[in-house]
Amino acid sequence: MVEDAKPAGSCPECGFIHPPLAVGQKCPLSKQKTDSGEVIECGDFLAQMKNIVVANVQKKKIKNYKKMFSHVIVEVTKFLETYKE
Repeated sequence: MVEDAKPAGSCPECGFIHPPLAVGQKCPLSKQKTDSGEVIECGDFLAQMKNIVVANVQKKKIKNYKKMFSHVIVEVTKFLETYKE
């Protein structure tokens, strides 16, 4: 028996059965890896960011949080584009 066998009709990227993805779209359930093959774990980081964002929306009584989200995305993108190790 093959242990890595995936059910018929399952996603080739994640192995789960879900609706088909749009052409060119990566499966959000698949594990992304670095060039060296290490799995990029984002779960803890995203959970912490969610807590920070929600706490600030509530603390500052921000009504248009979607606008704030767009600003956060722009700022994080700027940071990532210039980040070097």
